[in-house]
Amino acid sequence: MIAGFKVVARAVKRLNHQSHLYVWGNVLWLLLALPLVTSTAAWMALIRLGYLIPRQPGVTMDEFWSTFRALWRKGIPLALINLAVIYVNGTNLLLFWNSPGLLALALRISWIIVLLTWFALQLFAYPLYFAMDKPTFIGAFRNAVVMLLQNPGFSLVIVLVATVFGVLGLLVPPILLLLSGGAVAVLANAAVQDRLWAAGIQQPPPEPDEASEQSFYADF
Repeated sequence: MIAGFKVVARAVKRLNHQSHLYVWGNVLWLLLALPLVTSTAAWMALIRLGYLIPRQPGVTMDEFWSTFRALWRKGIPLALINLAVIYVNGTNLLLFWNSPGLLALALRISWIIVLLTWFALQLFAYPLYFAMDKPTFIGAFRNAVVMLLQNPGFSLVIVLVATVFGVLGLLVPPILLLLSGGAVAVLANAAVQDRLWAAGIQQPPPEPDEASEQSFYADF
């Protein structure tokens, strides 16, 4: 769990770099997600933007648009699955929220766990998709399941902090609403990269000193 909090701190620090791009990406994600069926492609475009900003100097919003155009058709089935999962579990929660008895309580807990687990998979799968040499949705979600099972405490921290970002974005508009999605995208990318480092799949760069910190985060 300590590693999860370190990733949160790293993500907050990274968000200060090119933060205006995260704001514009967040706005476009919100607008393009309104038709619902394009919500997954819009989220992947924001994830891709967050993946590239610390890696490629001079990144522009063209990267967001090119990712969205390339993936909006492929993302429709995933968007429909997401809507189905949220609708079924959310509806069940609302219907049984005030129901008495241990069975109703157990069902409510199970539906909340399903929603949190599905949310965790959304956080991990898409950064993994862009980190793969030959990306596929099936492979990305399979790897996300493995990452989730191998790092339960870490994943719990990331999911809870991402949820807090999202809730604050809804409760404290418009300032946080303009940045909450970008903050979650940065956190998701940082979390996946950290686990890839921990597994030895990727090698982390050397720790920077204060004089070289800016260049370090430009390549981070």
